[in-house]
Amino acid sequence: SLDKYDLIDRTIGAIRHFRNLYKVHVILVIHPRKEPDDTWLGIASISGTAKSTQEADNILILQKIADDRYIEVKKNRWDGEL
Repeated sequence: SLDKYDLIDRTIGAIRHFRNLYKVHVILVIHPRKEPDDTWLGIASISGTAKSTQEADNILILQKIADDRYIEVKKNRWDGEL
């Protein structure tokens, strides 16, 4: 029997296999966990399991704090620069 986290892990693994097999770029949108308003989001804010962030080559976080909108690079596997 699978719980939702096992299912997420298997799905992320299947997407990574597909990406490697067909040499394509995949963009996956994952909503954050519920955080208080005006709180900066980080990698730990991504809902699901750690595999979601471990398998990613890049992690971008888009968020709105007050009236300002931000995009942050939280992970860049190839360059390393954030």
